Amino acid sequence: MATATYDVIIIGGGINGAATAASVAARGYRTLVLEQDDFASGTTSASTKLIHGGLRYLETGDARLVHESLQSRERLLRERPHLVRPMGFILPVYEGDPRPPWYIRSGLALYDLLSPRKVSPWHSSFSERELQRFEPSISTDHLKAAFLYHDAQVWSPERLTLEYLAQARASGADLRNHSAVDFIIVDGRRARGVDFHDVLTGRRSTASGRLVINAAGPWVDAVLDATGRTLRRRIGGTRGSHLVVDLNGRGPKHAVLASAKSDARPMFVTPWLDHHIIGTTDFRDDEDPSDVRAAGWEIDYLIAEAARVLPGLGIEHRNVVYAYSGVRPLAQAGDGVFEGAISRRSVIVDHSAEGVERLVSVVGGKLTTAAELGRKVAAAVSQQIGRPRARGIAALPETPTSRAVFLPPETQEHLRTVYGPRAPEVAAYAANDSSLAETISPQHPDIGAQVAYAVQHEGARTVADVLLRRTVVGLTKDMGRAAAAPTAAIMAGLLGWTVEARDQAVRDYFAELHRKFVIIDPEIGIPVSERLPDEDLRSAEGAGG
Repeated sequence: MATATYDVIIIGGGINGAATAASVAARGYRTLVLEQDDFASGTTSASTKLIHGGLRYLETGDARLVHESLQSRERLLRERPHLVRPMGFILPVYEGDPRPPWYIRSGLALYDLLSPRKVSPWHSSFSERELQRFEPSISTDHLKAAFLYHDAQVWSPERLTLEYLAQARASGADLRNHSAVDFIIVDGRRARGVDFHDVLTGRRSTASGRLVINAAGPWVDAVLDATGRTLRRRIGGTRGSHLVVDLNGRGPKHAVLASAKSDARPMFVTPWLDHHIIGTTDFRDDEDPSDVRAAGWEIDYLIAEAARVLPGLGIEHRNVVYAYSGVRPLAQAGDGVFEGAISRRSVIVDHSAEGVERLVSVVGGKLTTAAELGRKVAAAVSQQIGRPRARGIAALPETPTSRAVFLPPETQEHLRTVYGPRAPEVAAYAANDSSLAETISPQHPDIGAQVAYAVQHEGARTVADVLLRRTVVGLTKDMGRAAAAPTAAIMAGLLGWTVEARDQAVRDYFAELHRKFVIIDPEIGIPVSERLPDEDLRSAEGAGG
């Protein structure tokens, strides 16, 4: 079994691993990224999808983290406007809330002052009558004050991750998804490389590296176990669950941030595509992050709190399309520390003091500050191993681009929204094969060219890779049920699947939906069975037709 040689091996293909890969590869280091599932399939995909400074971090006295986050927010708004967009947040304050209006007003003023080169307006306040005109869905019963401030939303954290990976790839990085690390090879006191296997094919491989970076998010401790050494536990993760709800166009046009009445936690209701996201919970979770799912009480809690603040919308279980959960990879804190008070600051851990040199772990981190964290890790790489020894792996050639002007204007605009400056590369597939100009689902504007691009340029290997992480087809409306078979058919032609493999790929997609999400039955408003619904089975069986 041949051993490939790299300067840096990064374990973890979420937002932190991807941003680190972009920075490290750009400095000329020969870089390998290994992700056990798909890129951005873990905590990254389970976020509230906010790009923010962390208003509530001011309460813990971490003004430095807020300032750094706000700098990163402004940079993302300027550099990636197709993915990151300004969003207004309404913050109502009611009688009995733990934070009085003067306290909120002071915090918002400081939040504005900490934001450099701010592109959005400073905060403002509403009278009760003004709030009723501005956002009539918000309750004014027992209202003491209401404020408007601005942060931002990344409508697809998965695509932001892919953009960082595209940068890494352009610098020659070797990117491997569905590749699980079995062992970190430690020779004496030094990490020398990894043994890993391809989860989909079973193929085993070995890679040697001058430095191993553990950026596995909530799996950081599991990766440390792969050294065979007893190393200190680093993760004290907390679970966050969210609901995606369909309010039939009646939901608030702005994001809403309120204090939950039952436990005073911050609770968001944010517009997202054609739906709204309600979140989030925050409590300690020591279970396997791969199996995390929203509990029934979390769903009840989020619905009750959202319905209290938005009483006129009649938010009920039947409005919930699905619930999703993730584990925040926070640094360990004492048992007496309240979950909301655990620092969100990232930490770069050098394990040489524990007897394993050339092994570094990244603990914590946020969507907002991932690029800055990547730069810090790249600086640590330079300190650890000096200059790159060899040139990076040659980047794959890009597909010749075409403006593909025959595409409808709405399709061209959709591609620009999803891919930004890379949209012509995607459109080129439709120019070369007119069948790829067709939509893959009557529910969505996405076209076959996006499937081809996902396979050939973004490492997609399963139907779920395409529908849940290269596009948002599987995250809204019918959760990609109608798109599964057409997507599998396109992938089969590109990847050489048999008819049996194609049909199994569709069944695997439905299985992943039910493994990853708690799907609510719209008729009766309760979670569907863990087994595949009959409608999904029928779709799967007809995939080859």
